[in-house]
Amino acid sequence: MMKRALKYDVAISVAEEDKAVAQQIVRALKKRGIRCYYYEEKTAESWGEYIIHLTEDAFGKRTRYILMITSKIFVQKYWSNIERQVALANPIPGKPHILQLRLDNTPVDGLSEHAVYRNWRNNPEEIADIIKKKVRMQQLAEIRNSAKYGLLILVLIAAGLYAYIGAIPEPRKSRQQASVPLMEKMLVAGLSTATDSFYISNTEVTVAEYRAFCESRQKIFPPQFPYAYENSPVTNITWYEAQAFCQWKGGRLPTEAEWEYAAGAGLPVTYSGGNNASEVAVYNRQKPGHVATKASNVYGLYDMTGNVAEWCYDWYDSSFRYKSVRGGAYNSRINPVNELDIRYRSKEQPHARSLRIGFRVAWDKK
Repeated sequence: MMKRALKYDVAISVAEEDKAVAQQIVRALKKRGIRCYYYEEKTAESWGEYIIHLTEDAFGKRTRYILMITSKIFVQKYWSNIERQVALANPIPGKPHILQLRLDNTPVDGLSEHAVYRNWRNNPEEIADIIKKKVRMQQLAEIRNSAKYGLLILVLIAAGLYAYIGAIPEPRKSRQQASVPLMEKMLVAGLSTATDSFYISNTEVTVAEYRAFCESRQKIFPPQFPYAYENSPVTNITWYEAQAFCQWKGGRLPTEAEWEYAAGAGLPVTYSGGNNASEVAVYNRQKPGHVATKASNVYGLYDMTGNVAEWCYDWYDSSFRYKSVRGGAYNSRINPVNELDIRYRSKEQPHARSLRIGFRVAWDKK
């Protein structure tokens, strides 16, 4: 049975008189893509069934952490005590989830010594960084546990939290077989305000797929490598042609940010799928290999590192002369510069053709 989804990363409990502190921390957390619950309308007029349910939801089991900003005033406030009691009544086994920020040394019944920061020093950015680290570490543990059973992958990425929902294939090292569907949509679902959800194809567009596009549009199929297989990635495609194929499929090229999010899958890795290039990438060769012959990343995406580099939607810089190209290719090297690193950026003019550049498709989640 799937666990009920967490609604917030952190809920904040604070006395009305101390709300200026909370507001600074909330702003800092939101800049970091942390989902916050902070309710300011705690006057008598707002009391009722709605606010009770809201409090039970936020300070119950729908939140990773509860930040209690405590003071002499805090312990005297009705709603602060309600929030504290709800939080204490809903412990998370094995996970200390109440974080205490002390504005003074007033003791608070029931709270542990598991404090974010014992004394407020007008340091909201530092406190936000501490909370973000705690949230991300918990999310990473969930990734590992979920990946083990292949049920639900929650992946932290630079701009926020993303999810791939579905049966996650174990990393494959065998040659591509019919069991690996080509051009399958994989969901990368944005759970922060930093970016929207999107889909991305699990493989690079193949020779066969692009040939079908050319035949349907009565276009000339571009020359490929000698003896290129139908399930090899198509190359020698301009940026404009790649975008036209994506539109034919009802999609578009991925933005550079989306590409990097999907490639890294929120993990501290050098390559898409791990830190061993030989396990995940076709590289240091004379021509591309078949798609999906190396290990996928936890999203089930193949060849984000190596095989062919991939067009992205964005301009490379403000000169608007080059389009971004990511991922490295079959002829890339890892020394002296690691061209396969998922953070490595390259560029090409949008009208240019290259036997080392291909692409994959992204779709908006509607």
